[in-house]
Amino acid sequence: MKEIKFKVWDKIRQKMFKPQAITFDTKTLAPFAVSVPGRSWEPAEKFELLQWTGLSDANGTDVYEGDFIIISDTIYKVIWHKATASFGLTEQGSLIFRSIGDVRLGEIVGNQYQTPDLHQGDAR
Repeated sequence: MKEIKFKVWDKIRQKMFKPQAITFDTKTLAPFAVSVPGRSWEPAEKFELLQWTGLSDANGTDVYEGDFIIISDTIYKVIWHKATASFGLTEQGSLIFRSIGDVRLGEIVGNQYQTPDLHQGDAR
């Protein structure tokens, strides 16, 4: 069975967590509640669920949607393409896309919640 992992951004506390558990509505399959360390179940609306791409960067760190990856001095954001039902990389500030497999060539430098300044910024 394919491993499925998430991390969650707590919209209220402005903090990233690895959830202990997530429940889903049995009819809509939408997230219903989330449990994070040290807290009981909370409504899923309080969180942004970020799915693991199934890949790691050049340093072996798991890559999730919303992460920023630097490859050859260019920053890309990991996004989910609804039309193709797949992850991909989009270059910041342009319409240039790369294959999600290219994350192995770069390293994570942040994410859209904890380092939003990278969203439109230039590489280091």
